[in-house]
Amino acid sequence: MKAVDIPQVGQATGGAEAQTRLDWRLMRPVFIVASLDAASAGAVLPVLPFYLRDMGATPLVLGFVLGAEALSQFVAAPVLGQLSDRIGRRKVLLASQAGALVSLSLLALANAVAFVLLARVLLGLTAANFAAAAAYAADNSAPVNRRQAIGLLSGGLGLGGIVGPGLSGYLSEISLTAPIWLALTLSAASILVTSLWVKSVHASGQSADGSVQDETVRDRTSFRSLLAVPVIRVIVVVLLCHSFSFGLFTSQLAVYLGDTFTWNGHAFGARELSYILSANGIINIVVQLFLLKWLGSQFSERSLIILVFSTLSMGYVAVGLATSIVTLSFAILCISTGEALARPIFIAALSVHVPQHRQGVVMGAMQSLVAVADVITPVIAGAILGQALHGAWIGTVVATAMAGAVIARSQLPASDPEATKALG
Repeated sequence: MKAVDIPQVGQATGGAEAQTRLDWRLMRPVFIVASLDAASAGAVLPVLPFYLRDMGATPLVLGFVLGAEALSQFVAAPVLGQLSDRIGRRKVLLASQAGALVSLSLLALANAVAFVLLARVLLGLTAANFAAAAAYAADNSAPVNRRQAIGLLSGGLGLGGIVGPGLSGYLSEISLTAPIWLALTLSAASILVTSLWVKSVHASGQSADGSVQDETVRDRTSFRSLLAVPVIRVIVVVLLCHSFSFGLFTSQLAVYLGDTFTWNGHAFGARELSYILSANGIINIVVQLFLLKWLGSQFSERSLIILVFSTLSMGYVAVGLATSIVTLSFAILCISTGEALARPIFIAALSVHVPQHRQGVVMGAMQSLVAVADVITPVIAGAILGQALHGAWIGTVVATAMAGAVIARSQLPASDPEATKALG
């Protein structure tokens, strides 16, 4: 952990007060962008499993489509992350948003599984939105308020996660393509906001033309070299455990509930899934506003990570036992709370230990690592549920999450003042 120096962010060097306060003028546009992009994605997610099912796709085919999207993201994310370090966050955001616009157009016009697959692969190739936005937030925050900046972005995702699925639930009653056209409109609005208001702020250590200003930057720290730091290696392994368990769960949740759960006398469908995603967005915002900062002041990095896994596991088990809306609601509360905590905790734990000028490569590499799980988990989950092995599916999800908790408990230091300060 100590092998990598952490330079201070340019915007946070004007005194003690400046180091603990975010510049809302810089953060507001990227918050809006995160909200719009999340709303766009959230409008598509409730209908995608049922959109494919109407084309004759099985759960395994759904798994392959989601896995192919994640594979393309795995290939592209590190490249786009490094590119954002070189040419700026704004340009990469605009390029990825334009790719999303093309992808959604193709998805809305698709009449066969092959075209859906092509659309989602294209989306994966340009899906650097959150990585670039998170790197932008890191550029404009200090280690002491890094988690607050990432939490602000997560709040934007939560807001979009309410609006997109909520509108999708209504529009899906008209047709399954109507929410996709809504997503396309939201994506176009995101491009407009980025073009007009996101500033071309360069990472610390770069000049306005992107040239490197000091010898540390010339060293061009790679993500592989950062993995030489033991604590970063452990955090990456724990992150992968989370990504695998959460990917196994979310990729086939609609299929599982469609097979096992009855909502108001009829089978679980796109509208019901949109309700769950909207509730997830509301919980995300509440966690970011009221819970995250308090927990960060009370618990160490290790304890926070264990808390995330414990909360998620409790929710996973509750889903497996759910026969009523009350139990399912409790499960969604646990899972949404755990995931809302997980994103800023993991991102801050990684970003605070790397040089400021390499935030892009770290965010891109992290997104790529998550994509590794997203390539594999939908296929595994689809194969399990394709055989109606519901208990095996939940058991695998819980076991993977608990493995992450055990690794964190045994390998991370009990107290890390530097990381705790950055997370608080």
